[in-house]
Order: sequence, then C-alpha cells, then structure tokens
Amino acid sequence: MSEPIDLSQISTLTWDIGGTVFDWHHSIKDEVAKRAAAQGADVDPALFANTWRRRMFEQLQRVRTGDLPWMNADELHRMVLDELAEQHPSLEYSAAELDELNQVWHRLYVWPDAPEALRRLRERYTVVVLTVMSTAIAVDSSKHNGVEWDAIISCEFLGHYKPAAEAYQGGLKLLGVEPDEAIMCAVHPGDLRAAMAAGLRSAYVPRPGESGEGNDGDLSPQPDFEINATDFTDLADQLLA
Repeated sequence: MSEPIDLSQISTLTWDIGGTVFDWHHSIKDEVAKRAAAQGADVDPALFANTWRRRMFEQLQRVRTGDLPWMNADELHRMVLDELAEQHPSLEYSAAELDELNQVWHRLYVWPDAPEALRRLRERYTVVVLTVMSTAIAVDSSKHNGVEWDAIISCEFLGHYKPAAEAYQGGLKLLGVEPDEAIMCAVHPGDLRAAMAAGLRSAYVPRPGESGEGNDGDLSPQPDFEINATDFTDLADQLLA
C-alpha cells in the first residue's frame, strides 16, 4: 500500500485528457454513426472508434522506436484513417472528407463531472494537461467544452512521448516543478505507473465506458496508487481535503 501523500507538498496536477477528461469513444462513435447513416454504409461505429484509437497508439509506438518519423497525434490519426477507409469501402470519402472527419478529435465530449472539479482544483493547484494528444486537440476540445487549464503541454514538443520518463520530467521542467511536487491524474493505470516511475505521485479516477459499454477492464482501486477516486467529484474532494 502506498504511503499517503502530504498534499501540502504538492503544487501541480498533471492530467491525461484522452479518456480521463474527454470522452473520446462516444464522440468518435456518434460522428461515425451519423456519417455512416447518411451514406447507408454498413459500419460498426463503436468498433470503428476503438480501432481508430488503438491503431493510432500502435503507430505512436513506432514513432517512439524511430520506425516512423516524428509525428503528432493529428498526423497519426489521419494516417490511420486512410487505413480504416480502405477497410470500410462502403464509406465513400474523398481525401478532403477524411480530413474533415479527422477533426472530430478536436471537439470531443467532456465527461460531465470534469469541468467543475477542475475549476475547484485550480483554486489550490496548478492544473496542467500533459498529453500525447496534439496541442490543437487539447486546446480545441477544451474550448469546445469550456474547460480551463493553467497550461497545456503536449508531448509533441517534448521530444518524448509518454510513457517515457523523459516526457513526464520534461513537462514538469517547463513548469519549474520537481516530480515529487506533482500528481499525475489519469484513468489509465499504465500512464500512472509510468509517471510514478518518473518520480511523480499518482491519482486514479475510473471512467466506466471509456472504451464503450461492455469494454471496461478492472476499475477497482489499485493499492499502488496513492489516491483512488470513484469519480471527478470524489477526486477533487480528496485533493482539496
């Protein structure tokens, strides 16, 4: 069991956004469903959404290893979308239409309990995005939902993508913050454990349905995380105690 955090020593909360703050699955699924219905195309929108995201992260891993040149999430999403378009010939899209569809990542839904919790937390902490998503995705989806941050840091400018330790440490260096003065807040256990290995503290908040209904893994509290919350309101309550 992790030792309790002395919150008086914490200045900064860094946030995953894709899945933790923004509901990527239902945003993408609904857009694909709308477009498929308009064309009468035979497409499983939920599967399409999950495949798009999974394949983007597979390609991101190739960027990390140097098998692909350095690209941001917008470029990777668009590259994968070409593959998906080939696999779904009933969806008839021009290159310009695929470009437009790729913009759905810039207007993701927000989880309903997130904006108010983040507003409360900014009264005490520096609240910062630390994401593998592009800066444009983070800015546009935040603006779309009225979510405010003290800073947005995308790994696209750090030279390292999470879960590399250099990504977490590099983001905090920009803020003049030591790793043990920061808590990584996320829905993804792998993100949190990588952050802890880089010296940050950890706060886990589950998002049931993040990958669609019936696709949740183990959402139970994890003893190696220093904070386990039930939702954003509970997370804010614990961090402001």
